[in-house]
Amino acid sequence: MCGLSLGDTHYVTASSSASSGKSTNTDPVVPDPVLDPLAQRVHAREKSPAGQGMGRSGSGPTELDTSAARLDSPAAIEPGAPARLDVLWTRKRAAGSPLATHTAAVRRRLAHGPGSQRPDGWVYGPETTLATMRRDPAAWGEQFASWMTECAEMVEHGRALLADIRHIRSHEPGTTASGRVGLVPLAVGADPVGTLIARARLAENAGRSTKSNLSPCRTAEWAAVMEEFGLQGVAAYPNFAAGTWGGGLMPDIYDDWRQDYVVMLIYGFYLEYNVDTAYGNNLKNEILALWDVPDLPPDLQARRAHVTADLAFFDTKRSDEADVHDLPTSGLAAWVYRDRDQWRDFKAADSGYFTYYLSFMPGSRGRDDMMLTGLVADWADIGPDLRFQECGQSVLALTRGSVTMPDLLDCYERTVWMFNTHWTETGDIRAERYAACTAVLAVGPWLLGNHRHDVWRYYALASDLCRVAQQRDLYASGQLADCYAEDLTPTTPVGRARVRVPRRDLSFDIDIEGARHTGAVALHTTICDAVSGGILPKAVVEYEFIVPWLLREERITPTAFLKHIDGAYCHHFAQLMRSGHTNDFKRPFSEAISALIMEQWWHGIYFAIGAGSLIEAQPDRIAGDREHTKSAEK
Repeated sequence: MCGLSLGDTHYVTASSSASSGKSTNTDPVVPDPVLDPLAQRVHAREKSPAGQGMGRSGSGPTELDTSAARLDSPAAIEPGAPARLDVLWTRKRAAGSPLATHTAAVRRRLAHGPGSQRPDGWVYGPETTLATMRRDPAAWGEQFASWMTECAEMVEHGRALLADIRHIRSHEPGTTASGRVGLVPLAVGADPVGTLIARARLAENAGRSTKSNLSPCRTAEWAAVMEEFGLQGVAAYPNFAAGTWGGGLMPDIYDDWRQDYVVMLIYGFYLEYNVDTAYGNNLKNEILALWDVPDLPPDLQARRAHVTADLAFFDTKRSDEADVHDLPTSGLAAWVYRDRDQWRDFKAADSGYFTYYLSFMPGSRGRDDMMLTGLVADWADIGPDLRFQECGQSVLALTRGSVTMPDLLDCYERTVWMFNTHWTETGDIRAERYAACTAVLAVGPWLLGNHRHDVWRYYALASDLCRVAQQRDLYASGQLADCYAEDLTPTTPVGRARVRVPRRDLSFDIDIEGARHTGAVALHTTICDAVSGGILPKAVVEYEFIVPWLLREERITPTAFLKHIDGAYCHHFAQLMRSGHTNDFKRPFSEAISALIMEQWWHGIYFAIGAGSLIEAQPDRIAGDREHTKSAEK
């Protein structure tokens, strides 16, 4: 079997056979429309205790607690009880470091006074930090001043648009007097995407969302990975583990404990989802105490300041949503924006990934990349975001409120063009964009293993649309301003570089529901090198690319696909995390994962995921995917 690489196009051949000698792949089966949420499906063979995950109402796991209730060692957890949201620990790699010493001291101090602060320590203050950035951007060091100025501008532009959104929600759908923001009826076409919308309106899945909330992974295999590398507490929850202690390590900025501190700043991202208040504990106090490392190097202080200033945006957004979260949604209304650059800054602030911003390029490219850390995830959330009227949904902003096939394809094409700016013409990651590239693409492994996003179900519903996406030009490159006019009208880059991906064959031999599938696919040589070198398990490539490709080629049925994917879900998550930590997320591993995620984008997989997510475009309530309380600490 062979795969041929010809410029930007490659061809793949394969064969399939069942043990009975008769093909089982000629009779496509539509997935059962009534499915359990992802976290329940992937653990279906286990005895799941009541309350193991955050329920649809957001009530949270029972008896969940944080590390402040304990002294120097974690308390025993009875079998079946949910893991505590403990952040006061360090992985084995950081043992003996200043960060490990600090973390142990914080644990002891908070055990005696949960709200206590380190004498003469850093004081958390989003508004104060933001004001200082505006007034004196060099306060953290002259070398960081330009990043401070731009961070403050992004947060302020974001909050200005939040004010417009708040005005619309308190009045009637429409456009503000300034014209900057509008809530408009969703444009739907008479096309395959429109058919998915129609299925959603007919209460597919009994009107219940399959998008899971915070859930632990209870498999022995994941427990063994945690033990091997010293992952504890929140790492029992793949949403934290895959985001913070997985993909969060891919940018490879430092080679010591500082890298662990950088990813601990990502904990701030989860405050957007009100995790600190939804469970009635002091998680936020513990995170803030963890960030207050004595004698913190200036560059880490600058990163902490970026994250803190951005939390001023989230304080506003959380408060606004708490005021209206009981209001119903139609699932058929989209937020649109008039000014490209102001919207970009809004989305950058909404993405919550400022821990890496200091490693991004200054100016528009860095701001574009901050926006991309959110856009990359929003393709998997189009339907759920319509359901919960999420104002930060960037795909719908770029389509100007449309889910017609031409508009979605225009947006997908330009999304990939913007990702391609991180790559050279010969298919390598640009050195000056490495942190941005890996930070953006690290969202991929998180989406595929966090026990929350039901991306493979979405893919199974629309896998036939991959080819439609591949008919577009997915190898050009361009910044946001090359792809969209000032009013967010799509444009085409002129004279921009193209990415020519070096590929070679990777063979496969997979059993899926009793049928053997063999062949070869042509993939980026970095992936093939990592597999042959023992850096990346071939099974990871099979799970994330080859099995989805077999469905796209109609060599397996959607039912067989979902059974296989769900059955291997936790194993894949544990295997990927073990591989990453074994290789310390250094460049040979992270470059291969980045190339694998890009192959998914270049092959239209995420277009199918985005289209399939529209099965969730049903009525609900504003921000109904998270807990809300007016007593949340600011």
